[in-house]
Amino acid sequence: MVANRLTGSTRKLTPAGGGLVVAFVGSEATGKSTMLAETQRWLGEHYTVKRIHAGKPPATALTFVPHVLLPALRRLLPEQRTTRVEAEYSQESVPSPRRFPLVFGFRSLMLAYERKVLLTRAFARSSNGTIVLCDRYPSSRSGAPDSPQLGHLPVTDSKMSFRRWLKVLEARLYRDIPRPDLVIYLTAPLDVTLARNAARAKIEEESFVRIRHSQTSSLEFDDVPVHKINTDQPLETTVREVREVIWDAL
Repeated sequence: MVANRLTGSTRKLTPAGGGLVVAFVGSEATGKSTMLAETQRWLGEHYTVKRIHAGKPPATALTFVPHVLLPALRRLLPEQRTTRVEAEYSQESVPSPRRFPLVFGFRSLMLAYERKVLLTRAFARSSNGTIVLCDRYPSSRSGAPDSPQLGHLPVTDSKMSFRRWLKVLEARLYRDIPRPDLVIYLTAPLDVTLARNAARAKIEEESFVRIRHSQTSSLEFDDVPVHKINTDQPLETTVREVREVIWDAL
């Protein structure tokens, strides 16, 4: 890095161990966007950095047409919106025997495929020395945000039903997604996240923030280094902790 400043070279450095895929996970309003922006600016001075969003993966050639149709389906069938179905299941203390809505199941399968495509490409970039910063990442726990959504839901249909096929295919797609090299798990007390959400330009419903906070309280990432960082502290302290974790990985 010093050599770059002395020579005036604009050539990006390559990490000694190759590229890296770093996942930033956590509840709403825990500071993911802020930490991603700070990290991208810091690393981008000397390394090739790519930032992606696994929570909202872009449409692929295969899912483009369904994406175009989804808004109309949401208006026609509001009870099958993903957020509404997730909220209903999360509020049940005992798993319901009812079948999950087909539109919800199909949307979950689409997301699984889009995430697999996005993250497979991210690892291809990292193999060439790029540091990929990922906003959210699938965990191994079904029902958690950005993770498999059908595996933990009951299916009362026949063995060859469309719902069972959706569950099997979704699980297979998530199994094929590479694990990140490092997970930075941002946390904050519920009251802090609610206050931050209320102060944001784009405010989420309080009930949604509460649900997300509960759902992300126990994310699981098999065989991946996970570093929990409490963001209920001065920003500069959080930034320093995040940098230290990433620097150690590099």
